[in-house]
Amino acid sequence: MTTPTLALNVQNLVVELDKHRIIDGISFQVPIGSVTAIIGPNGAGKSVLIKCILNLLPKQSGTVEIMDTNHDQYHKIAPLVSYIPQYINIDHQFPLTVAGLFSLKSPRPLGLSPIEKRHMHDLLAKTNTRHLINSRLSVLSGGQLQRIILAYSLMDHPKVLLLDEPAAGIDAEGQDTIYTLLSRIQHEEKLTMVLISHELQIVMNYADQVLCLNRRLLCAGAPHKVLTNETLQRMYGTEVGHFLHDHR
Repeated sequence: MTTPTLALNVQNLVVELDKHRIIDGISFQVPIGSVTAIIGPNGAGKSVLIKCILNLLPKQSGTVEIMDTNHDQYHKIAPLVSYIPQYINIDHQFPLTVAGLFSLKSPRPLGLSPIEKRHMHDLLAKTNTRHLINSRLSVLSGGQLQRIILAYSLMDHPKVLLLDEPAAGIDAEGQDTIYTLLSRIQHEEKLTMVLISHELQIVMNYADQVLCLNRRLLCAGAPHKVLTNETLQRMYGTEVGHFLHDHR
């Protein structure tokens, strides 16, 4: 059996919701160990694309392969992929602690095994959240919660991490902290990351590849090569094109 070289291979993907075409025949590949950013205006189909890759939404046609395995084979791809959605709703009346959240990862009725506990502590240390282990999720700040969820998403040793706007709702300083942390963990854990972002400067700084999406794929490639004024004007309008030109 050959070793996969592609984390994702999407070909001729079409997705429709309520008879409206949201994704219109796009194709792209994501190499193993890379960081790919998906950008585009609101309503471009970015979150729909992520959910379709995960098989949370059906496709009309096309193929999606994760590590050379068709995404329809859930039992095979589930251990390979982890997903962090844009919004995580926490019931403030539910007294779940960080430790309690991680215990949900274990199939054992008595909770995490000693090996799993060591792994949990290692991940909390990597995300600078070990001191929060006994805190209730409902009292955490947005940045703290996002780092906890990142650690939680790595408990099963995934190969591919999909993130929908990982710094949404966090201030500028917190956003930089999140993306610096993601970059470090991506290298340490040898992860492939695919993330949605509206922050063009973040994409320029952290992504190996960018996909410009507006129902169709407008561009794909290294950010410094494909994020031209022309491409950005096609997606967002003149103002964004000038912004990128002035801030390169």
